[in-house]
Amino acid sequence: MPSERFRTLLLTMGGRASFIRLLVVAVAIVVVFGVLNPSVFLSGQNLQYVELASPEVAILSLAMALTMLTAGIDLSVVSIANLSGVVAALLMTNGQSTGLALLGAVGTALACGAVNGLLVGYKHVPPILATLATGQLFSGLALVASGGTVVKGLPESFTRIALVTVAGVPLIFWVMLIVAAIVGVVVAKTPLGFRMRLVGANPTAADFSGIRRARVLLATYVMSGALGGVAGLIISARAGGANSDYGASYVLLAVVIAVLAGVDPEGGYLTVAGVVIAAIAMQLLGAGLLSLSVSSHVVNICQGLLLVTMVLLNTWGTALSGLFARRRVTA
Repeated sequence: MPSERFRTLLLTMGGRASFIRLLVVAVAIVVVFGVLNPSVFLSGQNLQYVELASPEVAILSLAMALTMLTAGIDLSVVSIANLSGVVAALLMTNGQSTGLALLGAVGTALACGAVNGLLVGYKHVPPILATLATGQLFSGLALVASGGTVVKGLPESFTRIALVTVAGVPLIFWVMLIVAAIVGVVVAKTPLGFRMRLVGANPTAADFSGIRRARVLLATYVMSGALGGVAGLIISARAGGANSDYGASYVLLAVVIAVLAGVDPEGGYLTVAGVVIAAIAMQLLGAGLLSLSVSSHVVNICQGLLLVTMVLLNTWGTALSGLFARRRVTA
């Protein structure tokens, strides 16, 4: 039945009360700014801007959320994205094919993720310290490789990826949806996803269950690195070049979006659809405020207020739901 299929899809992508609250907030943002300034906010140009700006942020947030699922964090994900973009740009500007450059970028991202996974999983370095250190390392490598400048002159076959549309929607937005669907299936439908959730929710129980926690963490950070590499390619395609310093604010933004989506920082829960919607909601909020000629500082304040509001709603909503459930059982 269609309703059952939708329920199954929702569970696969992540369904919880926090997801519903986030969906309501996203719709409210569209309605409010659509009423305040419909000619600008609802224009095709503004909506296309949101579609172009959301993919890189959403994919980086998914990478962050995956590590948070295992009660970790990846502060190096933006550095991985920049290093991957620089590697691809250098290969292309030195006469290599676009396909080989893409493989080089993904290979670089996987290697960076493996370094993080080895440090966190096998050497038991706290994730925040391990990825903070490797983030500096990867940024330094990108800086040296690029010579401290923007690597330009990328072939049109690569840069037009950010300009191509399919059914009126930018190709990179479709890429984001495909990546999110793959992550959702891995988390909800595979043994690895089950182990990741268990490691995050109760590592002691995971150990007694025979789960090799180090392998799970290695796989998690490799996946996070791969997502960072994809985001780096999207950033380079949109910018028309690669730099070691792109997206400096994306690390904090990725954490904010993951928490906004209801991802549990202590591990065990991840809603993929929530992360994607939160990333789009943040872009819609920024675009809506800018359409009202509000300064970028006010945009940052409003994004912070939105995060605080959602955290409070999730906290109080969960507590109230538990209270009402206990009262119904007593009755």
